[in-house]
Amino acid sequence: MKPYKTLVSRADAEFIINKSRFIGYGCPCETEEEALAFLARIRQKHKDATHNCYAFSAGGAKRFSDDGEPSGTAGKPILNVIEQKKLVNTAVVVTRYFGGVKLGAGGLIRAYSSAASDALSAADKIVARPMDVYKLKTDFAHAKRFTAFALRNEISIVYTEYSAKVTFTLAVESKRNVLPILSDALQAKPDLEFIETRFIERPETEKSV
Repeated sequence: MKPYKTLVSRADAEFIINKSRFIGYGCPCETEEEALAFLARIRQKHKDATHNCYAFSAGGAKRFSDDGEPSGTAGKPILNVIEQKKLVNTAVVVTRYFGGVKLGAGGLIRAYSSAASDALSAADKIVARPMDVYKLKTDFAHAKRFTAFALRNEISIVYTEYSAKVTFTLAVESKRNVLPILSDALQAKPDLEFIETRFIERPETEKSV
């Protein structure tokens, strides 16, 4: 299980180069079908556009299209931007309204790359990392101190349940050996139960891939 980064929601960006209008759209898509549905919506919205070029990496599939632009000048550069930003489950469509001035192959590559990059930069992102989830039981005397300890040691407290004892649901970086750390914090062998390893999402600003 490897960490991955994706978009939280749709975003767009627009600019004009030599009278051509470029509009970039980025969208989170978990499957190829979702990515193609997103493309269909943008095509319908801009059915009068000269080109609706796209690329996506979703559900393990990667596809791109120049949609009538010279080969290699639109779809592949858009996909390159997605990959350079280390994004998955992400689709990008760049719409172009031709303004009458040809940009040349190099100009098209720069324009489509910029439109894709601007749209993705405008979107909020999340990072999902594989985390080991545990349940830790402790008495009330140690609970408050443990909360501060967990924060200092990058141990996430997902949920806290109060009954005869305090039960913390913890998430720690996958394969990290937390037993000696918790033993030190509690000054005793911890009542610790491993639950599962799963992806946990956090804002990109908190953790980066």
